[in-house]
Amino acid sequence: MFVIDFFKGLLRSRIEGVEIGAKGKAYNIRAKAQSRASSKFNGAIDGGVNKVKGAGKGGQKKAKPEGSKMGFPWFGKKGDKPGSATAPSTRDGDEAEAEAKTQAINIGQFEDANFKPCVGWVVVMNGVQKGRDFRLVAGRNRIGTDADMEVVLTDPYVSSHHATIVYDNEGVYRLSDAGSTNGSRVNGKKVEQAQIVDNDGLTIGHTDLRFKALD
Repeated sequence: MFVIDFFKGLLRSRIEGVEIGAKGKAYNIRAKAQSRASSKFNGAIDGGVNKVKGAGKGGQKKAKPEGSKMGFPWFGKKGDKPGSATAPSTRDGDEAEAEAKTQAINIGQFEDANFKPCVGWVVVMNGVQKGRDFRLVAGRNRIGTDADMEVVLTDPYVSSHHATIVYDNEGVYRLSDAGSTNGSRVNGKKVEQAQIVDNDGLTIGHTDLRFKALD
């Protein structure tokens, strides 16, 4: 009885093994068939997409520029070297552009029509303005506290228009008092009008000035 059961179990195991092998082969066959079908389907889809893209671009490839290599414009035709007869020259264009940007400048147009050259200076020697210098020009140079004076002093003892220094055509400097309350002095001497020379000391009100002539 034991022997019969053993052979029955052995036979049953072989039958089950055969069935499992047959099922595995059938599964492999179905998988391969599905893979082929999927590949064909994807190929058909890709082909349709490529056709659509080609139609959108006109179905033509972009032509390379004539006389170029690999689409780079700086590779010209053989013989089109800089300076050759066939090569386009940009030198004339550059020169024309440079000439257009270059304009003759008349320096005189920047000069002030009312400009007068400096002929000397007066330098403040004391008080709150000590060290301040004022340039003198040819003709009249007024001294006082008014803002429109050529030499503006902040001394309370100086009149609004206190005195005038004139440089004439003969190259002579003269100091004239303008009728001030406290008067004008040259080298300590009170004057109404006097010729002054380089390095003279002037006193206007309580302010001491040093005169310096350019000539």
